[in-house]
Amino acid sequence: MKKLLTAIILLTLSQILFSQKKEVYINDNLQEISKDEYNKRGKNYRFQNVETDSILYKVRVEHKGSGKLIISDFNNLKTFLNIPESNTKNIAIHYYQGLDRCNQHSDTNQYVINDIKTYKRKFKNSGLNLYFVYRETNGLKNRLKKTNWIDDTSGTIENLFFRMKYPCDSAIIIFPDGSFKIFRGEHIWEEVLNTAKEEY
Repeated sequence: MKKLLTAIILLTLSQILFSQKKEVYINDNLQEISKDEYNKRGKNYRFQNVETDSILYKVRVEHKGSGKLIISDFNNLKTFLNIPESNTKNIAIHYYQGLDRCNQHSDTNQYVINDIKTYKRKFKNSGLNLYFVYRETNGLKNRLKKTNWIDDTSGTIENLFFRMKYPCDSAIIIFPDGSFKIFRGEHIWEEVLNTAKEEY
């Protein structure tokens, strides 16, 4: 009886051990990093998990980042947004990747809807280009009526700037030389506006 009980306990423990997912630590460029590097805290870092059947990816997200588009990607982006190549204004993109726990009530939140109206006006008064772009429309019914949106179901912009899904909406500012600043996930509109006013 004692041997049987021991065997059951060992079998149960082995099942628990083997059923646990392997943890892999990565940054949002999908590069593997050490656990120590992952655990470094800073005000510009946020953390999220991405699961597959066998692996739990623990992602350290750089909330505010920067980079530069190659000329062909920049020209393709302008074509996608219907911007003349001669346009030298900064480009601001408000990007909606889809419904998630962070933005699930945004479409009925009057504060969020008022923000769209307010910042459309502020960008226009500042002479800046602001484009609203969606990857999918689920959770966007009311906001679709408040401004013109550009359909990115092809993933054109997502493939350029987002390697994974980020909670809430994101924003990108692209400067005339193709340099960009990106706000991955939830952000403050006023900070995006001030960034869009910068000269590069």
